Amino acid sequence: MVMANAVSSSIEGAKQDFSAAYNCRWPHAYFRAHLALDYMIPDRAKPVFERVFADYRRVRRKTRLKIIDIGCSYGINAALLRTDLALDDLYAAYLGSSGSLSRRHEIEHRAFFRNRALRDDIQFVGVDPSFRAVRYAQNLGLLEAGIPADLETRNLTDKERCALADADFVISTGCVGYATERTFARVYDASTTSRPWVVVFAMHPFGYDGIAAALGEFALETRLVDRFRQRQRRFSTSAERQAILTAMTELGMEDSLERTTGYIYASCYISAPPGEVLYGRIL
Repeated sequence: MVMANAVSSSIEGAKQDFSAAYNCRWPHAYFRAHLALDYMIPDRAKPVFERVFADYRRVRRKTRLKIIDIGCSYGINAALLRTDLALDDLYAAYLGSSGSLSRRHEIEHRAFFRNRALRDDIQFVGVDPSFRAVRYAQNLGLLEAGIPADLETRNLTDKERCALADADFVISTGCVGYATERTFARVYDASTTSRPWVVVFAMHPFGYDGIAAALGEFALETRLVDRFRQRQRRFSTSAERQAILTAMTELGMEDSLERTTGYIYASCYISAPPGEVLYGRIL
C-alpha cells in the first residue's frame, strides 16, 4: 500500500519496535512490552467484534463462526473472544507475582484456558509471520489452525488456502502498517467463496484506502465507523508522538485525541457484501 509505505518511512526510527517480543517461545516478553505502554486495543475491540458477530449471525443465520485473525501473534484475540477473560486478566496471569504462568510448563498454560471454558462456537485461524507465536497459540488450542507466513512476500500454499476456506470473518487489531493490501488480498482470495466480512482496527496514522480498494475487487463495501474508534496504546516516546502527529497532520487526519490524551487511537473499518451489513444497527 503506497500510503502505508509512505507513513512507515515518515515515522521510521520513531515508532516503537515490538519485534523482539513477537517471536519468542513464550509470550511473557510480549505482555511485558505491551503492558508498559498500556496496550489495550484487543480489549477495546472485543465488544465491537461481538456486536458485529451478532449481526452477522442474524444476517447469515449461522451460529458457528470461523474467523481469520491477521497478525494473530500469540492468539490474544482468540483468547479474549473465546472466553470471558479481559486483557488485564492475561497480563496478570503471565506477569503477576503470584499464580503467574511460568515459562516452563506448557501443560499449565493449556489448563489455564481450558478451565475458562473455551467457546467452541468460534473457531480461529491465525496468520502471522512469527512462527513461534503462532505455534504457541495452536498448541494451547486457541487457534484451530495457524499460518506462520509473511504474505507480503509470498503466496499461500494449497494447504494454507484450504485452512482459510469457508471463513465467516477476517479480523485484525494491529497489523495495518505492517501488512498491506497484498496480505489482505491473498487471505480474502482464499476464502472468497464464503464471502466473509472484514473488521479491522487500523492504528493512526496508517491509512486503509489501499486495503479497502483491494477488498473492493472482491465486491466488498468498506465503511469507516467513527464511533467504534478505540485507544490502541500510549505513545512510547516524545519522538514517536511528534512523528505520528506530524504524519497525521500531513495526511489530514483528526488528531485531537492523540494530542490531548497521550494515547494513539485506532479507526474501525467494516467491509461486507453490498446490503448485508445492517447499517442502521451497526453504523
